[in-house]
Amino acid sequence: MRKSKQFAGMPVISMEEGQQIGTVRGLVVDPAQKTVAALIIEQKGWFKEQRFIPFARIHSVGDNAITVAHGSSAQRAAKLPDIVRLTKERLNVLGARIVTENGTALGQVDEYYVDLENGDIIGLEFSGGFLSSVMEGHAFLDSNFIRTLGREVIICQNEALENIVRMEGGLQETMRKMQKSTSQAWGNTRQKTRSLGEAINRTVARTRRDQDDADGRPEQPPVNGEARDEPPLSH
Repeated sequence: MRKSKQFAGMPVISMEEGQQIGTVRGLVVDPAQKTVAALIIEQKGWFKEQRFIPFARIHSVGDNAITVAHGSSAQRAAKLPDIVRLTKERLNVLGARIVTENGTALGQVDEYYVDLENGDIIGLEFSGGFLSSVMEGHAFLDSNFIRTLGREVIICQNEALENIVRMEGGLQETMRKMQKSTSQAWGNTRQKTRSLGEAINRTVARTRRDQDDADGRPEQPPVNGEARDEPPLSH
């Protein structure tokens, strides 16, 4: 996987011609598929022209360069109407707010991670907002819990609260935990993050109770058979 910001400025090299055909200027995100659909390329030369490389046409994303089979892999906008449509939507994942279905603002996206095999967005790194009230630093949210990638707000499932992974011990260690695919590893990851999810839920509940008290709302009836103190009967 690769951080989205690390694509910027990478040279794109054609293996057929053996030359650099341009540098990466940005990424085109498909919000419906939660994937990077194409790279925005700035060509070399006096008359710099913006072109696009569909992610499916990338041969490899290396540490220092991106390779494609032919220079023709970088195409003009006129030949890629679907990609042009996505660019006009001006979706920017970086800086977007993350909000759960029940309206809890988790924080703001600092980075997102891309699968180098297919361009899929693997997850989001975020901080600030509500997250800062329960923990320090950054956290990682798997893209499976993302419901909608919007232009300004990313909506995630309520279950995201219990599946946030605190980014501790360095980025690589955190990513290795997320890449484990066995059910045992997934169970261990969920166990490690359960306390964070419970802490978030407790804070949400406490905040709502405080708000209810401030608004002077009537006390809700007991649930699950809980006993309530009743005034003594008069004789």
